[in-house]
Amino acid sequence: MRRSPTSSAHAHSRDRPVTEAAQPHVDPTSPDSESPRSHEHSRRPRASDPPPAEYVDLDGGSGRDVFYRPDRYLRADLGLVRVNVEVSLDGERRSCELFDVSQNGIAFEWSGEQVPALGAEVERLTVQFDDHEAYAGLAKVSSVRHVGAITLVGVSLLDTLMNIEDVLHLRDVKAWVAGSKGEKLRAREAAWFVPGLHAFKAAVSELRLFLEDGQAQLAELEASLPSHILQAQGSPAKDALVQRMREGFSAELVSFSNQVDAATREASRSEWDALREFSQRQLHPLLMQSPWMHRARHKPLGYPGDFELMNGLYGNHFSGATLFARAVNLAFVSTPAAEAVRTRKDLMKRELGKALDLAAPERPVRILSIAAGPAQEVYEVLREREELEGHVEIVLFEQDRRALSFAYARLSRLVKDRWAGRVKVTLLHDSIKRLLLGSTVFPASGEYDMVYACGLCDYLQRSTWVKLCRTLYGTVAPQGTLYVGNMVPRNPSRWFMELHLDWTLVYREHEELLELARAAAPGARLLLCEEATGVNPFVALTRD
Repeated sequence: MRRSPTSSAHAHSRDRPVTEAAQPHVDPTSPDSESPRSHEHSRRPRASDPPPAEYVDLDGGSGRDVFYRPDRYLRADLGLVRVNVEVSLDGERRSCELFDVSQNGIAFEWSGEQVPALGAEVERLTVQFDDHEAYAGLAKVSSVRHVGAITLVGVSLLDTLMNIEDVLHLRDVKAWVAGSKGEKLRAREAAWFVPGLHAFKAAVSELRLFLEDGQAQLAELEASLPSHILQAQGSPAKDALVQRMREGFSAELVSFSNQVDAATREASRSEWDALREFSQRQLHPLLMQSPWMHRARHKPLGYPGDFELMNGLYGNHFSGATLFARAVNLAFVSTPAAEAVRTRKDLMKRELGKALDLAAPERPVRILSIAAGPAQEVYEVLREREELEGHVEIVLFEQDRRALSFAYARLSRLVKDRWAGRVKVTLLHDSIKRLLLGSTVFPASGEYDMVYACGLCDYLQRSTWVKLCRTLYGTVAPQGTLYVGNMVPRNPSRWFMELHLDWTLVYREHEELLELARAAAPGARLLLCEEATGVNPFVALTRD
């Protein structure tokens, strides 16, 4: 309800300061429009709002606003609340559309032909918001104004004031319930909800309880230990503690992990988003205390499975800020997928050893590693080998310069100390994309005795897999072999890799590996090679 801009209305309002709020609003585009006051009154605070002021620093009104008037609310300000205005005047009862409302008056669109006179008494005014009757009683016509074809009638409430705050609270509740937040109160609308799958839900919930108990008990144990025990190197006490964790808490955690993974196999892929939300809500803060899990989740180098993550699988398993974090870390670097990374490294070590056995003075053995990472298998085979009959040339191809820097630092020292003049290591920094486009980055193309790619093909789709394999097979010498690894779908670590680490691989069964290898190199002799866990097989393509 807004004051009429006419002088008569102003004079009338000065005579009736209490009922002045019953004056109808004018056109909102008018310079005299006061609707922002009502919006400001009902606006919720935002995070960007300034901090609360001291009482003595609050601003008051200015001009006409020095004389307090109750705030008015347009119909649109009431949102989803239903409004019903019933007016009994001159013995006739009619329904009217609300225009605006305040504590002491309302304005409505008059629907009759005979316009009420100023000062006329409304025999009964009923104002209802949804099922809440906010006012029922006498009223008095305090203003009549024509806005286009609409006649607005303002009336003052005579019996009592209206509790407008109740109406505003009703509006806010209805807005919340109708919004997305309200919908989430229904279990079936929650992001974590999926019907059935009780085995998965039970396993995740039990795992949370196990971790929470472990966290409390290991914190108590840690508090009783001397501070240097966890940091000591070669300490019998620390070795005993690690062994106890490996055989107890961490082994139990690995068993729980395998149970959860088995339970996820009952779900369809369309249900995995809900499983992700369920599992993360239950377990994520506990699992992320493991440094290895945290790095795998956040991928600081920008890609999954970076060389530092691989180093975390090869050594320093008992790491973390607390004893609990160390025990969780020890567990997850002992899961089947993590163990498969180490056993595939051992498989390649054995094949490298066989290749080095062929070294002769008249012809060097040439080896090519694709997506070499930290080149752990190369480092270990050169460190452990006792002798070489001939010369060896090893090429490490990698997209990440930091991985090449790490490999260069330790391999160059090792070669200098043990194999100077016998082993040559070349490091190539180029992209798989350029390799697929035909980049000729490899020296001695077509002359490598052993070429291998351990983890790269886990991320490639079929056509790319075949194209890369064909390119790499072209570098293989007669009687030489290309080894291509790919994890299988039954990997028991998929649940935490995908649900918690956002680490998704392209899994392939044995038959598909052989099928793709035939498409890439139709004339090759094919053989499946299994590492110890059976999670990460290789297909070997030998050139006759």
